[in-house]
Amino acid sequence: MKKPFWTIVAILSAIYIITPEPSDLIPIIGWLDEATALAILNFALKQLGINLFEKFFGNKTKESKTIIIDKKK
Repeated sequence: MKKPFWTIVAILSAIYIITPEPSDLIPIIGWLDEATALAILNFALKQLGINLFEKFFGNKTKESKTIIIDKKK
């Protein structure tokens, strides 16, 4: 039951993102609805086991790296 629901949500939000509308002519307000649809699309894809941002940006972990500089040379 959950998989078909999230598939439909993902498809509808993707269609909403690519469909032009009159509110797109107004700066910021026109962008907020697409940003919301993108967040919904991302959540729906995560429910389906697809990590959208990991596919585009990779899995970058934050690891501290220690650099040792030898001043005796």
